[in-house]
Formats: sequence, structure tokens, C-alpha cells
Amino acid sequence: MILRLPFQFRAVELFQAVEANFGHFETVPTSVTFDFSTLGFVRPSGIVFLSNLTRFLSRSGCAVHYSGIQTRTEALRFLDDSLFFQQHGGRKLWADSSPRSTTQPLIEIRRSDSHAWIGQNLIPWLSECSGVQVKPLAELRTCVSELFNNIADHTGLDVGSIFAQWYPNERRIEICIADFGPGIPHTVARVKPGLTDAEAISKALEDGFTSKSLPTNQGVGLHYLQQNVVENLDGELSIQSCGGGLNVKKIGNIVRKVPYSTGGFCPGTMIEMRFSTDRIDQTDEDGEFAW
Repeated sequence: MILRLPFQFRAVELFQAVEANFGHFETVPTSVTFDFSTLGFVRPSGIVFLSNLTRFLSRSGCAVHYSGIQTRTEALRFLDDSLFFQQHGGRKLWADSSPRSTTQPLIEIRRSDSHAWIGQNLIPWLSECSGVQVKPLAELRTCVSELFNNIADHTGLDVGSIFAQWYPNERRIEICIADFGPGIPHTVARVKPGLTDAEAISKALEDGFTSKSLPTNQGVGLHYLQQNVVENLDGELSIQSCGGGLNVKKIGNIVRKVPYSTGGFCPGTMIEMRFSTDRIDQTDEDGEFAW
């Protein structure tokens, strides 16, 4: 099977390709070749999703190959600098490729290691990029940690992938986290059956909602993320899982949730958060951070 990657390398286009080529993974092919020859523009969600898809196929016994990677285009350079090919092919495409100062390279990480990585890698990197001190970033650190807790609670896999990019001209951060578990709709259906996939994602964001999949799952992760990224920082969340998606942003003083169909299939759950670091309050004189 040959799957040509779209010019616009975002997860939503890949969901459509997954639906067309793999269905809902009732069966897994013996071999897949991803063709990068038409790739033109790379987004964090595309990197994370393709990374998870590659790992899933490989772990399911499918041989994964890459073609169209001989020409050194800007898109391929970005992927190589992000360590995509090193992680999945064992080496970089070009010897001089290296992580850019504006990215936190792609990594697959277990929950047991995620909290230390967030504190020692992600937050110091973002502080250096943005000029925001580490202490006011404590809420973001907690938000991302909660997402890794949710991955373990809802999937049983205890592993997720993350990639972050800083846009200096806009002073904006974009973080994408994804797992390859059964997905939010599957988990929500345990206690609230009959919802569409998009409705199930919206339900999962409600304050206090929990599937009680584990005693440690208190239902705080996604709502907490909404509070801090959207309500306090005027940022934006996009959450996709199975066949549904939800976009959350604030218009005026109202938090608006817009459900939608992805037009394809997203195995597991993908969460994208985007916000300006200029919204982070660093002025508290008592040394306590405020959002």
C-alpha cells in the first residue's frame, strides 16, 4: 500500500487518508509506504499523528517505508530537524540536521517519565523562547501533566507523543499531544452511551465528568485545560478523537465549543493547544503566579 501525504501536512488531512486506506483498522496491511514527494507545509499535529500511526503499524507487524525523501525541501528539512526520521528510521536524512531553537522535538514518552520531562525540558525551553519566567508557567506544566495522566487513565497504554513549536513573530506557542488508544468517545460511552463522537468529546470537557475508568481518574484534566488555555489565556483548543472533533475558544467573555466531524478517522485522541505567552501574568509581587 502506498499512501501519498498531502501538501498541507496537518492531522485532519491524515484522518481522511486513514479512513480511506485503513478504515478503522479492522485489519492492518503487511506493508505501507508513506510518500513524502508532494509534502509542502508541516504542522505539529501532522508530525505527531504520523509518528503515532507509524509506531502503531510497526507494532502491529506492518513494514513501514518512506519514499520521496531524497530532495531536501523545506518541509523535509523541518521534519528532519524535528528528529522524525531519526526516531523512525534510526538516522537523520542529513548529517547537519538538528533541533531548532523554536521547536521542542518530537518525543514518545511514558507517563512515568512525562512529569520530569515536562519540568526539565518543555517548560525551560518555553521559558527561554518566550522570555516568561519558569514560575508563571507552573499552570501550563500542570495542564500538560494532566493530559499524560489522562492518556494512561483512558488508554491503558501509558504512552503518548508530544511536539511543541514556538512562533516568535506572533509570540505564540502550539503544543500537540496524542495517543493511540481507543479514543474519548469509546471511554465516555461507558457511562454516557448514545452520543456522537463530537458530543462525547464535549461531554468529556465538562467540569467533574469522569468515566471512572480508574479510581485515580477524577475527571479534571480536560476541563482544567479548558480553564487555563481558553478561559484564562484566550487561547484555543482543538480535540479530535475517532470521527469527531471539538474546537474551543473564547469569543468576548463566552467560551464557545464548536463540534464537528473530522471527515475521517482519528485513532486515539489528539489535543492541540495554541495561545500567546503575552497573556501570562508575571506581575504578582508576592511571588505567586496568576492567570
